[in-house]
Amino acid sequence: MICSCCGYEIKDKAHPVENGQRYVCEKCWNNPELFFPEKIEGDQRLKLLSEMASATRNQVGSIEVKVIKLVQKEIEMYIGKMKVNDILGLYELDKFKEEELEGYQREQYEERTSELVQYLTKCPLAIMPALLVSLREIKFDPQDGDFGILRIPRKKGSIWMIDGQHRVGGFGKVRERFVFSKEFSPTLFLDLMNYEFPIVFVDSEIAAEKISAKSEHIETGLSSEDIERTIFFIVNKTQKGISPSLKDALLYRIKASGIQGLPMIEKEGWRVTGAKIGIFMNREDDSPLKEKINISGKRETGKPIQLNSFVSSLQTLFSDKDFSRLSDSEKQEFLESYWTSLRDLFPQAFDKKTEKEYMLTKALGVYSLHWLAKDIFRECLKQNCDYGKPENLKSRLAALSSFDWHIKTSPLSALGGMKGATKAHDLLLAARMRVPKLV
Repeated sequence: MICSCCGYEIKDKAHPVENGQRYVCEKCWNNPELFFPEKIEGDQRLKLLSEMASATRNQVGSIEVKVIKLVQKEIEMYIGKMKVNDILGLYELDKFKEEELEGYQREQYEERTSELVQYLTKCPLAIMPALLVSLREIKFDPQDGDFGILRIPRKKGSIWMIDGQHRVGGFGKVRERFVFSKEFSPTLFLDLMNYEFPIVFVDSEIAAEKISAKSEHIETGLSSEDIERTIFFIVNKTQKGISPSLKDALLYRIKASGIQGLPMIEKEGWRVTGAKIGIFMNREDDSPLKEKINISGKRETGKPIQLNSFVSSLQTLFSDKDFSRLSDSEKQEFLESYWTSLRDLFPQAFDKKTEKEYMLTKALGVYSLHWLAKDIFRECLKQNCDYGKPENLKSRLAALSSFDWHIKTSPLSALGGMKGATKAHDLLLAARMRVPKLV
């Protein structure tokens, strides 16, 4: 028997095609570049995928979800459930974009989703907590008091994930592996696609309108994204999954939007100012820290300074009574001048080609230098010197020009932690005392 596809004699199993009028060999049958409709009927996996694809194509309009409506401080929310397969087709992530400071979601980590895949496929008690999502386009039809039907458009981006991206990502990874491999049985896959998630839906559009109308601090009005970002921050501020740098960036964006009442903003307002300065210094073309501050905390960006380290190390300076009285622009002017002076003194530590060889822009260096900044600021005040001019600060830092910052030979290289930062600060003070200061 001759294979109707490759023309060679069939020596193994013959597969009938075209209603048994022709036959193909095993090699052609398993060739991924060739498609035979009969393969779907004989393969449970392909048949299931075909049926799901067909069902998706035929879905129009909106999906109906039975929910209970609840109101928290005039913010309308709904509690219901959805199957994973529907969620995967509708949800979207508003990822944090460092350049525009838009979005809020952190990057998705492969190891976390892989662990969830193992949990979902191996554990007989694979229970998941509720998802927290935002709806920017919503229609609620009340049926009986607080019970009703939520109608969600059947399109990608109808649901915006606030909390639960890795949970849903685990199911997405299961679907991806099932589509491109035979790792899971059709029965297990179908069971996981029918998995029901409890969901809390937030009407972010109405929430934005209501809060904007009530607050005199909000000038341009809030967006759905402002609401989502704030909720995301509140839910994740104590979680390890969100990087400390992203927390600081989001804190600044929430404050800038005009939303008030977050205890962290009230208690640690200096962090917002520090984050604002760090973000601006990372963006400004003439800044000594241009593209050197990792705003989102994302891995492998090539930027040596974490925003969280930049901000946290400023606490000593910002707690100074005289410095705290300065306006935000004056604080930024001082820090820009301060770092400009350091760049002039240690150009190799700021050169992208060689910066990794120096301690200056590592966390320990940033901490010790920001603590030293307070000493320099106090000195300028005492001597009635303009602390906003780089040349004035450079003259007071000139004694450090011979200080060894190289990672292999620096006296700071063996130090670590807050005790190490304290010791590093002491070493910098001692280095300044050894050489006469220029006034």
